[in-house]
Amino acid sequence: MITPNKFTSFEQSLLSKLHYILEALPVVSRLNELYEKVEKNFEDVSEFIACIDVLYILGRIELNRDGGEITNVN
Repeated sequence: MITPNKFTSFEQSLLSKLHYILEALPVVSRLNELYEKVEKNFEDVSEFIACIDVLYILGRIELNRDGGEITNVN
């Protein structure tokens, strides 16, 4: 679940996990390297990808699809 509600606590929501990615992300990183740094904080890779999607939609990261690199926008 992306957002908390009466069935999902904030700690179980994706919003609580976005900071793990932002803290681990230097200016530029490859997607697989970033996942290796933060994988212990996520249940599986699909949860990690969902967080990447949220950060992209919010404009906090940019994705280079050719090189598989993520850039922290700040």
